[in-house]
Amino acid sequence: MNDELRQFIKEALELGQSRDAIRQALLEAGWQEREVRSGLGAFADMDFPVAVPRPRPYLHAREAFLYLISFIALYVFAFSLGAVFFGLIDYHFSSSIYRYDSGPSAAQTTALAAIIVAFPLYLFLMRRLAAAVAADPERRQSLIRRWLTYLTLVVGAAVILGDVIALLARLLAGDPTTGFVLKVVAILVITGPIFGYYLWDMRQAEDQVVESAARAAPVLMGLAVVAVVVVVSTIGYSIYLAGTPGQQRDVRLDERRVSDLQNISNNIDSYLDLNFEMPGALEDLMGPRFFVRSVEDPETGEPYEYRVIEGTSYELCAIFATDTSERRDDRRTFSERAWDHGRGRTCYELEAKAEPR
Repeated sequence: MNDELRQFIKEALELGQSRDAIRQALLEAGWQEREVRSGLGAFADMDFPVAVPRPRPYLHAREAFLYLISFIALYVFAFSLGAVFFGLIDYHFSSSIYRYDSGPSAAQTTALAAIIVAFPLYLFLMRRLAAAVAADPERRQSLIRRWLTYLTLVVGAAVILGDVIALLARLLAGDPTTGFVLKVVAILVITGPIFGYYLWDMRQAEDQVVESAARAAPVLMGLAVVAVVVVVSTIGYSIYLAGTPGQQRDVRLDERRVSDLQNISNNIDSYLDLNFEMPGALEDLMGPRFFVRSVEDPETGEPYEYRVIEGTSYELCAIFATDTSERRDDRRTFSERAWDHGRGRTCYELEAKAEPR
């Protein structure tokens, strides 16, 4: 609050001027309604010879800690939600190698985990802080709360500005792909409500604190409900695409089995090239001149099956937990499809090839 305004209101109240008269005089002098209301709210409305100031907000260390953690949780949640949105957009609209059907990337699983942790934490802390403000509305004026809020507004404004500039640049260049436009929209969907709410909240905090606290409660509740619906829907859809943790474990194990078989096949080619004959057993590939990672199933520890059919033709078999034909969005290459498999025992008939001399 402006010190000059505060001093004027204090002296006017002590001279017996009514609040309405002080407000009217200040408005006619050019002060803003919000500034006047805040100035008058700094003094208690009571019959006393001198102006009685309301207690200025004092933030305890515990509350400062809660505010810091709540804003950190907000940043983690916002960036992680953006990462998940980007992954879903890539899945549906991009030809990139990102695929949920073969399991989300480490970045995507980390983002999902961050949302699951940070979002409830943010809601819990905001509920605690809102309850403290309801009990003592003056806490809305705390200095650390203002600084963190304005920092959030600066970050949000920078993101929105960069987002709009990037979109316009792509439009002017004539290359607005669907995926890119949707990513721009996703950023606006995330940062827009955050920026809008905190901007509105700071404007309300500059008004009379009791009234602003009451006005903020339903807005905060409405935003919380919408945010919960969006977050739960996003997490649920992502898990639906990616599968349960148990399903993902089976997918990873089968990918390891395929990788092992491919590695064994390459080393059989090397064995034929060096020895002019096929290996009698997979153990023959465990020598120092070969690079076999494993000849055993990663889950059961049982050796993979190997059998020479005729000449340089041979068979490799493994027991798989998933069926590649059930993938919802199969964007694998032709060479990757050669290693398709069903559930249970699957054998591949292959031909060993030596390097030409």
